[in-house]
Amino acid sequence: MSEPQYQQSNETPSVTGAMAALAQLEAAGERAADAPSRLRILSIEGSDPIGGAGTMADMKAFTAQGVFGYAAMTSVLAQNTQGVTSIVNMEPDFLVAQLNAVSDDAIIDSMKIGMLGTPELVEAVKGWLTALEQHYRDEGIAKPVVVLDPVMYAKSGDALLTEQAEQALRDIIPMADIITPNVPELAALADADQPAADIDTLESMAREVCKRYGVAVYAKGGALALVGGASSTDILAEPSDGQGEVRTTRIEGRAVRTHNVHGTGDTLSSTLAALRPQCDTWEQAARRAKTWMNGAIAAADRLHVGKGHGPVDFTWQHAPTGLRFSADYWNRVRPIRERIHGMRFITSMVDATLSLEDFAFYLHQDDIYLTDYTSLLALASSRADRLDERVFFAQAASGGVDSEVMFHHNWYVKHGFDPSGTSRSEVTAAYIGHEHRVADSGSYARLAAVVMPCFWLYAAMGKEMREQVRNKHIDVDTHPFGEWIRMYSDPEFTESTLREVQICDRLAAEASIDEYEHMMHAALVSSEHEFRFFEQGLTRPALGF
Repeated sequence: MSEPQYQQSNETPSVTGAMAALAQLEAAGERAADAPSRLRILSIEGSDPIGGAGTMADMKAFTAQGVFGYAAMTSVLAQNTQGVTSIVNMEPDFLVAQLNAVSDDAIIDSMKIGMLGTPELVEAVKGWLTALEQHYRDEGIAKPVVVLDPVMYAKSGDALLTEQAEQALRDIIPMADIITPNVPELAALADADQPAADIDTLESMAREVCKRYGVAVYAKGGALALVGGASSTDILAEPSDGQGEVRTTRIEGRAVRTHNVHGTGDTLSSTLAALRPQCDTWEQAARRAKTWMNGAIAAADRLHVGKGHGPVDFTWQHAPTGLRFSADYWNRVRPIRERIHGMRFITSMVDATLSLEDFAFYLHQDDIYLTDYTSLLALASSRADRLDERVFFAQAASGGVDSEVMFHHNWYVKHGFDPSGTSRSEVTAAYIGHEHRVADSGSYARLAAVVMPCFWLYAAMGKEMREQVRNKHIDVDTHPFGEWIRMYSDPEFTESTLREVQICDRLAAEASIDEYEHMMHAALVSSEHEFRFFEQGLTRPALGF
């Protein structure tokens, strides 16, 4: 049969923009196939024999966030939960040797720079970082994220650096992407007479430091909570344009009543370094870090480590991987995606050689499936732990599915089909059964994951099929299956897909390893059912289920 020829239609900018957004999402998944299973983060810090601060804290925080940690020690300390009794700073040449040992052999995706006790150590790190960033530019390697914890003052306000070392530290700040000062350190960097005593002053100082140094500032407000504040609120200040404007965000968290806060500053900065490459913005990373820190601090009292201010519990929650759930899924589902995109049912739709009877059979099974799918979306809405997600699933259950069912009805009328005598197939029943078994677990995260492929795989197919039809110079408006292709390549459906994937990413980031894998299994099995669902248009499985 010769290939039908139709006039090519023009795509609107909104369609192109939505497709670009989906393409970026899918590209992240494609890169996951060749990417390391863990992000690689460097700690440049002093030691802590008790294990709650410095290099030891950084390594534990890295593991907790699902990344692989390197370490170069700037100093060796004799300290515990009651205080520091002795410090031996590394020779600058030896620190550089440690740094080179890492950078000559491995890629660094992000780094946390902590205690630099002398001007010479600051200069050593500055010189090494300058050379590293130039090398990465020359090799086309992404610049590593740099989180600088400007260790200048203890929580008590006691100075930890000499005047010369403090000035040297100020000189390296512009090389960072973000700095994480505590209340006394922020006051020093803002040249304020007194540390902030309230959140408004903290925010004002963060703005000033951000504007002065041109870097993002995460101002840790935990000290305000320790003196009786009802909540623990931090300030994120970010440069918002090239004119010196600053945007501030309050990162709120609950105040945890505990004296076990040893190493919380180190842990927060290393957690940010681990999370930023996994997030789109500093605000996302900051909120995830704050949530994780709240949990770690809340669990600290049960550790019983030391007689003084004990450390936080780094193992209160485990991250399964440094990859986003969406990237991990898109990589793992690749074999199924390739089978779907290459199957005869889909290729015949594109070139308009699929029989209308075969498409009508598939479409009626989809009617049966969507009737049940609506109930799952409504269930997800009822289980959602955030109002915006509750609204999203409620709208998807009503307006989104209704539009698909209406399309089916109009297509039947247009082409003269009456599907009422066709009952549910064994393939459709198997897919519905899988989704309900997952829903019966009671987990909102698994439920969100099990319905995700019906969004994403359809959006991906809609985009690809629209491109193929365009390349064949076929007009979607006159194509026999053009309405179906247009529906699933529509920007509104694409936006819904992106929102559903974002929800799954959030839930997976907060999940235990076991829950993460349950989510992944649910999504992958749904994806296999999607392949069989299309295939039944040609194979005609048994009915009456």
